[in-house]
Amino acid sequence: MNSPFLYALVSIGLSATGQILLKNGVRLLSFDPELFLSLEGVLKIINNGWIPAGILCYFFGMISWLAALSRGELSQMYPLVSLNFAVLAVAGHIFFGENIGPARLLAILLIMAGVALIAKS
Repeated sequence: MNSPFLYALVSIGLSATGQILLKNGVRLLSFDPELFLSLEGVLKIINNGWIPAGILCYFFGMISWLAALSRGELSQMYPLVSLNFAVLAVAGHIFFGENIGPARLLAILLIMAGVALIAKS
């Protein structure tokens, strides 16, 4: 795998997966920021399973992102990150029943069109 775009897409996929796992983890925990203030709370977060898995996805996504940056131009690679908006809107709808209204759908299509233009330049 030598294409910077392929590394970037893997990074985007892992980051989106990480977001889904984190969202599910905090949803199941009824997350309260004060959890970080006690050892018991930190252990709940660690033992949740979903949250550590999400963090792990982010870690491997970052490694893939570094590979993309080492092989491609920053000005071409970074706009690809905005594809996360589209991926996560669809994932949020599928996994969590989140609404994708007409305005959000239009915004997602505009983002994807912009990314396509940058990728071709």
